[in-house]
Amino acid sequence: MNTNPSPSNLIRSAPRLIAGLGILALGIVWTLDNLDIVNSRRITEWWPLILIAIGLVRFFDPYKGKVASVIFIVVGTLILLNNLAVPVNINVVIPLAIAAVGGKLVWDALRRKSMPTYSGSDPGSMLSAFALWSGVKRQVTSQEFRGGDATAIMGGVELDLRKANVRDGEQAIIDAFALWGGVEITVPENWRIVSKVMPLLGGYEDKTAPRDAVGPVLIVQGSAIMGAVVVKN
Repeated sequence: MNTNPSPSNLIRSAPRLIAGLGILALGIVWTLDNLDIVNSRRITEWWPLILIAIGLVRFFDPYKGKVASVIFIVVGTLILLNNLAVPVNINVVIPLAIAAVGGKLVWDALRRKSMPTYSGSDPGSMLSAFALWSGVKRQVTSQEFRGGDATAIMGGVELDLRKANVRDGEQAIIDAFALWGGVEITVPENWRIVSKVMPLLGGYEDKTAPRDAVGPVLIVQGSAIMGAVVVKN
């Protein structure tokens, strides 16, 4: 049996590898500094290169969100410039960051035009769930499930897809948005998950068991801003 990692697996594990090597290097440099062997200040000020490297690797990973990758690169670059005593006006950066978040939300809303639309005899093949200061639970049993959208703003959305199915040769797409709230998606054990969620001061977690390259595919995309999106079996 061939145990060599495939190129795609190497790309997906590269951010963790870079972060691990960077933390290891920083620990060694600080230890040497404490022993008066080297001056760590001129070395550790370059640590934002770790963020930039992670962003670059993520950018070329087809399974990772491009916007989050660009954020890693931009944040790393700004911190590096500040460490190198290059003037960075925070009063300009913060509004730009807020504008970038707003632009991302607008882009997500416009992108929904490209999502699957209902076509066929099963109206339950598409779902739409919205929770504002409240909780929403939806159970889907469609055997022609195509996806939909789930929005949780200071509330929670729970989607139960365990009795649903996706037609052969098709993919289901769920656009999830969590702002100070949470979206939880429960899927059948034989489904494969493709994650394209951008967490910003929030989190995304895929708790499903690893699956082979066969079975229905569910693409989960969107944003988690000070909230969480979770997919589980």
